[in-house]
Amino acid sequence: MDLGIRDRAAIVTGGSRGIGRETARVLLEPGARVAICARTAAALDQTRDELTAKTGGEVLAVAADTAIQADVERLVRAATERFGRVDILVNNAGTMYSGRFQALTEAGLRAQLETKLFGFMRAIRLVVDGMRVRRWGRIVNIIGGAGKEPDPYMFGSGMTNSALLNLTKSLSTEFGPDGVLVNAVCPGWVDTGLWRRNAAGLAAELGAGSEDEARRLAARKNALGRFGRPEELADAIAFLCSERASYITGVSLNLDGGRLKSLW
Repeated sequence: MDLGIRDRAAIVTGGSRGIGRETARVLLEPGARVAICARTAAALDQTRDELTAKTGGEVLAVAADTAIQADVERLVRAATERFGRVDILVNNAGTMYSGRFQALTEAGLRAQLETKLFGFMRAIRLVVDGMRVRRWGRIVNIIGGAGKEPDPYMFGSGMTNSALLNLTKSLSTEFGPDGVLVNAVCPGWVDTGLWRRNAAGLAAELGAGSEDEARRLAARKNALGRFGRPEELADAIAFLCSERASYITGVSLNLDGGRLKSLW
């Protein structure tokens, strides 16, 4: 399928690994130009070189922390100077702040909100005016299932993700008349570093004797009985960024192997 995004300019935050990296790759393959950001410059530069070699596409790497306004401004400015505009924004940078309510700290919750909720908002504010003027834009927010199905262990992430679902729906209504489509993707468990960094805590929460057992127990919670692969999510995200998705906005797409049982 021709995604219709050749020469479109994209920003993918959290683009050095996992879902962000694979999304950048899938956007590059049909000819989009992509700026990626992450906090660690060395990993980011390595990813840029690997994506360039694999796709032959144009990749801009900008070390930036989405929790810092000046960093997001520098990222958008660099992408605009390099590509002339920003047509696509994939908000992927973020963390999973897990633990039950009494174990969480206000400082930890604030850090989660700064990186994810306010980080997404910062990037959107800086790119959406240009999209509206050109009457074409795609914004995809990578959120997470805890925003739809509350889990006591995922309270911090769930609170943040619920706000982002509201943001996505609200902005889809506001920007839709100007040709800017705003959607969300809610991943389940995906085989990325994020899972591995949280595996020990999740093992304890699930009553598992090891991280491997925790993985098996977590995988059984979805209909497919396995973890997702980053490239599987990236294909769906890229579709939402494409010309082919021209009548889709305000959607929150579950990419979780059938884990969530809610109707929305």
